[in-house]
Amino acid sequence: MRESLLAPTKWESLPTILSPAINARGMGVPIGWCRERIPGTGRLAFALVLFSAFLRFCVSAFAVYHPAMALPLSYHWKNLFVRKTTTLLTVLVVAAVVGVFAWMMGFATALRSSLSQAQDDRKIIVLRRGSTSESNSAIPVDDYTKLNQLTDVARDAGSNDPLISPEMVVQISRPRLRDGGKTWSNLALRGVTPTAFKVHTNVKPTGNLFSTGAQEVIVGLAAARQFSGLQIGDTLELGYGNNRGYRVVGFFTADGGPAESEVWGYLPSLMNAYNRTMYSSAALRLKNGADAQAVLTQIEGPAIQLSAHTEGEYWQEQTKNMQVYLFIVRVLVIVMSLAAAFSIANTMFSLVAGRTREIAMLRTIGFSRGKILSGFVLESMFLSVLGGVVGCLGCIAWLRLAGNTKDMFGASTFTTLAFEIHLTPTNLICALGSVLVIGILGAWVPALRASRIAVISALREP
Repeated sequence: MRESLLAPTKWESLPTILSPAINARGMGVPIGWCRERIPGTGRLAFALVLFSAFLRFCVSAFAVYHPAMALPLSYHWKNLFVRKTTTLLTVLVVAAVVGVFAWMMGFATALRSSLSQAQDDRKIIVLRRGSTSESNSAIPVDDYTKLNQLTDVARDAGSNDPLISPEMVVQISRPRLRDGGKTWSNLALRGVTPTAFKVHTNVKPTGNLFSTGAQEVIVGLAAARQFSGLQIGDTLELGYGNNRGYRVVGFFTADGGPAESEVWGYLPSLMNAYNRTMYSSAALRLKNGADAQAVLTQIEGPAIQLSAHTEGEYWQEQTKNMQVYLFIVRVLVIVMSLAAAFSIANTMFSLVAGRTREIAMLRTIGFSRGKILSGFVLESMFLSVLGGVVGCLGCIAWLRLAGNTKDMFGASTFTTLAFEIHLTPTNLICALGSVLVIGILGAWVPALRASRIAVISALREP
């Protein structure tokens, strides 16, 4: 038994998560088989390889710690199916907790990944005083020209002009693709000049750029993937009365950042279409080594009298509502985790109550209290991991069937930040590891009770 448990792991195959309980050899499921029959499970396969190795180590540790008279692992595995209904319900509760937990971690990872691309400390966002976002800001041209007095602004290598981008932001509404256009969401339409691409260095056109002499726009890839009418050749009805047709001529990327959820066009053309005479904001790029805080103080001082934020600070403020959403989800996961722990404890108490004489017989033939305790904890671990795997597979299936695209409104922009949720191996390992801890905690009291059963009185029970 110990030789089988300590057999080396074959990394080119995927051992089933419960292989230590049945047979550590020959129970592998090739990763290629998973990918062919269950698309999108490559990450899960890799995560399960690592987690299976960890679980095998834990089980081996039990065997090493109790080298003599250890109960066979198959004994614990088979006992889970004596009360099939109770076991099934417990597995489903655990699966629900793990599925929600895995989705929450995927969501948080995707959101952090998107916002991490908007943390350029050399980029300053300038708004009108008192404004909370670009959508409700209006900077007169005279105030905008005051920014030219800033000495720490980087300059264009060719023209020696300061890298200051005047921008106009309005909202446009587009139907979502994931529900067939039943619901709509607001996107940011940004009017820019060619200087903007030198200020927003992470924005890179992947095809044609809008013409300065035609009504054309380019679309962020995240927006194009999640909303209809944003493909090349489509025409958007823009302008104050939605009476100006702008043709989509290309896409752009922003490394997955917030700008990738926007539509960009030529600033003078869009200002004319929306009857605007003032800019919404200005973005400027600082020189290498410039003190950002000193520049912010200068912009907000008496000479310029505008409001300024670093890019990271601006987007942190705009995503406050998303942080509240994540907090609520975390609270729900904690509540569900407690429910899962009580469900596992209830199942284990039921198993202990139905096996009182059996446990007494094991004690009679020489198994110690430590063996009984560790045995019931192992049963709970098997139960938890089984539910964890079902939960992870359920989460992956949900993302594939319901879609992994997600968009959320900014706190005060009322425009959408679009991103895609992907479960990483780290997410899956954390989810499975968490449920394993829940299983151990839920089983500890029932296992302790089982190890302390009075042998003589238990043998007399009918």
